[in-house]
Amino acid sequence: MYKNIIVISDNQFMMQSFAEIISKKQIDSINVSYAISPYSNYLDFNILTENRSEIINVLDLKNQDTVKQVIKEYDLIFSIHCKQLFPKELVDNVKCINVHPGYNPLNRGWYPQVFAIINDTNIGATIHEIDEFMDHGAIIARAFVEKKYSDTSLSLYNRIIEKEIELIDEHLLSIITNTYKTSAPESEGNLYLKKDFNKLTEIQLDERLSALEFINKLRALTHGTYKNAYFVNPENGKKVFLSINVEEENEDL
Repeated sequence: MYKNIIVISDNQFMMQSFAEIISKKQIDSINVSYAISPYSNYLDFNILTENRSEIINVLDLKNQDTVKQVIKEYDLIFSIHCKQLFPKELVDNVKCINVHPGYNPLNRGWYPQVFAIINDTNIGATIHEIDEFMDHGAIIARAFVEKKYSDTSLSLYNRIIEKEIELIDEHLLSIITNTYKTSAPESEGNLYLKKDFNKLTEIQLDERLSALEFINKLRALTHGTYKNAYFVNPENGKKVFLSINVEEENEDL
């Protein structure tokens, strides 16, 4: 059984949800700490458990001294929507578990829901062991999430998060007690990097797409108030941002 656990996340909601689940489990004799990466704003995070506020650390896993300290202090690490890649030295010396908003190996890498909409592939959530490659390790649990034609990136992402929380709740105890079983990914699958997403955001005014392809691209790039999709105004060279409002007909009306 693992005793000293740290959760590294750059998603306030997911971190808080994990804290609530682990508190509900009432697992004795474990110490749980919480941390964010340097890419997040410390002031945006406030984790409450049992009516007290948890201390949030900032860990830079590019710093070798920090990595050595983490190896010394913890025997289990959860990465939950963490914006940092775990270095090989860390994953070789500490059990590291990732909660990923995609169905491995179909949706490895950045913004899985975006590429699932554009490429019309299945999507889901996965808990897996971390190795030195991105979203690549042995699978502990995974489940599909329904993808709808009425989805935008945000609505699909929100359902994926719900599934991730379900998987954490179901499998957390077996992970902490080291009694879980794994399965190997069926293939290397699809790996999408941040640069692949960045290539999608500019819409060329002369590109030829079917209506379905264009709608899917806008749906995939619409994520709340984020300014993702854009074209360049040929008159002044400025970006013009686009999003789409998608609403399926209510059958009760």
